[in-house]
Amino acid sequence: MKNKNILKTLVFILIVGCGYTPILVDKSYPFKIQKIEKIGSAKVNSTIFQKLNNLKKIEDDISNKTIYNIRLNSEIEKKIISKDSKGDPLIFEIKIITDVTILQDGKGKILSQTITNKISYDNQTDKFELIKYENNLIANLSTNIADKIISILSNI
Repeated sequence: MKNKNILKTLVFILIVGCGYTPILVDKSYPFKIQKIEKIGSAKVNSTIFQKLNNLKKIEDDISNKTIYNIRLNSEIEKKIISKDSKGDPLIFEIKIITDVTILQDGKGKILSQTITNKISYDNQTDKFELIKYENNLIANLSTNIADKIISILSNI
């Protein structure tokens, strides 16, 4: 019993003392976002804006960072993929199309890219739950697009 307690304490000390730091926390990027212009779907743009705005708030040495302005134009397309014999929808697809334009002070337009994410999902009998589920899917797809934008900015 004492050996197990000693072993647990030793393992805990080793894990805490190894210098573990979570990934993507206090991440320093080689760029700074100055302005974000949003056009189109408010749901998509607000989620992307929140994620990119968190990068705007990081106050560190900006002397060696490239300053970008971003223009977002997003739209949501919802399609019926399949129907049952009565004509009622069985499977839907949500597709988010975001046109991203990256501008740099003094140089103008650097990059223009279209990012598309889509997902298929089953219909639900409870329409309130269906709307909540769709909003959750839109938020997840928008967060994924924001991560792609951060990756694009890091690799310019």
